[in-house]
Amino acid sequence: MDKNRLFVVVCWLFVGHALAQLPAIDSLKRELGGSTTTKTRIDILNDLSNRYLAYQPDQANWYANEALELARKTAYPHGEILALNRLGEYEFRQSNYARAVELITESLKLALKQQDSLGMALAYRVLGNIHTFGLKQYDQALQYQLNALAIYQRLDDKRNIAAFCGNITWIYASTNQNLEEAHRLADRGIYLSDSLNDKQLLSFNYNSKGLIYMQQDQADSALKFLNRSIREAEKVKDFAVMSYNKSLIGNIYLQQGQHKIALSYFREAANESRQLNLREVLKESYLGLSKAYANLGDFQQALQNYIGYTQLKDSLVNWETSQKALMAKLKFEEEKREARIVELEQANEQARREQLIFSIGFAVTFIMMAAIIGLVLRNNRLRQQANKVLKEKNEEIETQNEKLKQANDIKDKFFSIIGHDLRSPLVSLKGLLGMLLRNEISEEEFKLFAPKLNHLVVGTNETLENLLQWGHSQLSGFTFNPTRQATHELVTRCFTLFADAAHAKSITLVNNVPAGISMMADRNQIDLILRNLVHNAIKYTHAGGSVTVTAETTDGAIELVVTDTGIGMTAKQVENLFNVSEMKTQRGTGGERGTGLGLMLCREMVGMHNGKIHVQSTPGQGTTFTVWLPQNQ
Repeated sequence: MDKNRLFVVVCWLFVGHALAQLPAIDSLKRELGGSTTTKTRIDILNDLSNRYLAYQPDQANWYANEALELARKTAYPHGEILALNRLGEYEFRQSNYARAVELITESLKLALKQQDSLGMALAYRVLGNIHTFGLKQYDQALQYQLNALAIYQRLDDKRNIAAFCGNITWIYASTNQNLEEAHRLADRGIYLSDSLNDKQLLSFNYNSKGLIYMQQDQADSALKFLNRSIREAEKVKDFAVMSYNKSLIGNIYLQQGQHKIALSYFREAANESRQLNLREVLKESYLGLSKAYANLGDFQQALQNYIGYTQLKDSLVNWETSQKALMAKLKFEEEKREARIVELEQANEQARREQLIFSIGFAVTFIMMAAIIGLVLRNNRLRQQANKVLKEKNEEIETQNEKLKQANDIKDKFFSIIGHDLRSPLVSLKGLLGMLLRNEISEEEFKLFAPKLNHLVVGTNETLENLLQWGHSQLSGFTFNPTRQATHELVTRCFTLFADAAHAKSITLVNNVPAGISMMADRNQIDLILRNLVHNAIKYTHAGGSVTVTAETTDGAIELVVTDTGIGMTAKQVENLFNVSEMKTQRGTGGERGTGLGLMLCREMVGMHNGKIHVQSTPGQGTTFTVWLPQNQ
């Protein structure tokens, strides 16, 4: 079986420790309140962080940070090692692989320095999971997992030995290598898990055994062990393992031509993985559903699931690429720091040699001592001057690096928009047209997709228009030519542009602008402001809602108000709405994509009119944008 068709599941499916029950957590909290020593408190904080990781990660992160701060204050290395490990695993579970590697590497260095075997094993475990399930760098991951297994074997920790038998077996099976050793490790993991009566570990090792048989094209044996894995996972309500196994079983039946059975397994896997946010399992379930539906002749469902697969695949590839690039950057910075340390150590060694020479000269004669002292004073003065200059240069470089980082972050966001939000609709359109040209669907079926295609093209066009306007502003700036504009007609023209989109969602467009009101504004810019505000209002309003535009003149200014009855925003979302570093994609009520770029342009253009833009929103009740423009431009 091709390893590229294997599913990758987040590492907590394969962690060797089952989640502690709530009574154990309550007991630890009581101990925390009555702890008498600082080390005891740090140990309890780390233990609580570990128990919360699987189902309340933010709480786990808080406990780990508390433990780290206290361990560093009191010079408790083992507590610091564990806290860094918990923080690294938290970042891994958030898919922040580069930050996770940075924290775990720091933990491992300290553990090696302190000869802390448990700390080393924990660090190797998380590094192995990051490179296995996050970065898919299996050779490096295998070495980390083998290092951890060797330590746990020395400690005779049977639970963790069983867990790592499964981890290593999974890598062997995924890469189709060393399958005899994989069988041996899987059998050992099954034996240990059964002897410990650990249903979660048993389900995991059964899964690994099934994967080996899939690689060896032994479908019956693979199905036997995968179904055993599901039964054990059901006993401990491990829905993630169940979802993963169902996706694998669906593939086996798909290869056997039993498309209806495969379809039912892929449906269950997709539903369960969607609830658990297992994006890799969901992606492959979409692909399996697309193939099954196509083989059954339901091309509409096949296309819909293939679009879901393509979009999720692009998103995962973009995120994985960005994390690998960030890791390369961190590695480069680490090498620079280490080179700097070597340079400083050499300088210190040179200084010590000089001091020794000065001491010998002082012992010879008073005159030579005076000369040496003079040389030392002069050398120190020059060194201080050099250090001052070096410090100033370093501060200058840090300032420039920060500016470059900010610029690079913005550039990455725009490339992400171009590479994902523009590409996905075009891929959908290309796929549908290809099916039409290959006579896989009729013209009548194609017409059924026409409203959705029109919706995709309108959204893509709006995104492209905003990107072009933004790029133009960054390269040469906007031109500003204010003229008298009839406000009611501006709104009418804008509503005409989005009439189809509003009709598709049964949204009512209301123009309450009095006919006699006019404003001084640049025609192109006020059109773009209105288009973005109305388009956003339609995008985030549920079917059957309304979008209303009103205007009035007050104190030599005009207030233009766009109100919707949509999903609204939280105070945090409103606070970050015009923050370019916080610009994020958010889907509309109909699955439409949003980039936040249009609102950035609105703010910039309102500023060119010496105006202001204000947002008021309540979750579930809608949003109101108020644009205030002075009449005298």
